[in-house]
Amino acid sequence: MDRRDFLIGTALLTTSSAPAYDWDTVRREFRLDPKLVNLGLFYLASNPREVRAEVDRVKRVLDANSHDFPPDLSSRPRAALASYIGGAPNDIALVSNTTTGLGLVYQGLRLRADQEVLVNDQDHFWHQEAARLACDRVGARLRVGTLFASPATATPAEIASRLRDSLTPATRAVGITWVQSSTGLRMPVREVASVIAEANRDRAPADRCLLIVDGVHGLAAVDDSPASMGADVFVAGTHKWLFGPRGTGMVWVNPAVVSEIRQVLPGADRTTPTTYLSPGGFHAFEHTYAVHAAVAFHQRLGRSRVAARITELSTRFKDGLAGLRGITIHTPRDPAMSAGITCFDVDGVPGSRVVEHLAAQRIQITTAAYRIPYARVGTSVLNTPEEVDRAVRAVASVPR
Repeated sequence: MDRRDFLIGTALLTTSSAPAYDWDTVRREFRLDPKLVNLGLFYLASNPREVRAEVDRVKRVLDANSHDFPPDLSSRPRAALASYIGGAPNDIALVSNTTTGLGLVYQGLRLRADQEVLVNDQDHFWHQEAARLACDRVGARLRVGTLFASPATATPAEIASRLRDSLTPATRAVGITWVQSSTGLRMPVREVASVIAEANRDRAPADRCLLIVDGVHGLAAVDDSPASMGADVFVAGTHKWLFGPRGTGMVWVNPAVVSEIRQVLPGADRTTPTTYLSPGGFHAFEHTYAVHAAVAFHQRLGRSRVAARITELSTRFKDGLAGLRGITIHTPRDPAMSAGITCFDVDGVPGSRVVEHLAAQRIQITTAAYRIPYARVGTSVLNTPEEVDRAVRAVASVPR
């Protein structure tokens, strides 16, 4: 580390408890392409300096002696994640990504042929597939429905009402996405959990409906504690908004329902039934054992301040789009119903062409690879108001 690097790191530490952050200083902790406006950083996040350093440190420890390494290497990730989501370390299993976590949960769900699983048509394809494979295994029914008429105008009351009407005594699980990468809609998890709790009031454990949440685009983008939202299972990769090492993720299970999820792969950590869900075998340990550094980085920044910055930038982008003709915003403009992802259409122009047009101006956005491939922007704390404004101007110049 040279003197400049040291000064930047020191500035981040000393400003972390200040009333306001110098976001430019935070941005310099990352190896970003200075010539690119990257509004797709949520896809596979850049890592801050201290996460990269911790990955290297763990690698050196393992290289020196892979048989006799400090025991806290393996326990620190769960402890750190628990402190961040508001749960207990022994209620967390470590996985490599959201898809693996969802697969383990759905395959392990104690599901009968006379039961069903309910998911949403805007959930990620791999979430739907995890549920389908579990249903196919036992001959159960998979129902794919919708809980809102339009994502842009969805409300907690509408979603709760539609869910209440959709549940049956056979519904064994409901899968939802906290922040949908297909629409940008932030699902009201607490209201959904309340509806499911009502349905479970007189059910036996084997008939209980479990709420399974794909939380990858809410974790570290929304100021909330996943373990207290009312979900039974919360699954998320940590290599997106949390800036964690690539190939890392978590599954949190409410200890009251862990007996309803079987282990489907050999596990190495037998501390609790939940930790035993973590797949055994060899992994990229230098990444897994460095997750705590990403958590510490976010905790110093402050979850509420991070979420506020993301909201500020996403609101700025949506407000800019709203002032343009021929633009349809599919993400709610209400910050309580959205987070860092904004999906939109340019009338008469496929989303892929919008992406290409902005790419020619060195602005990276993506399309939502779903039933309807909307153009999609993600506003991270690493972005700036100037970058957001530049993106709005570029969208305005899309040929029609």
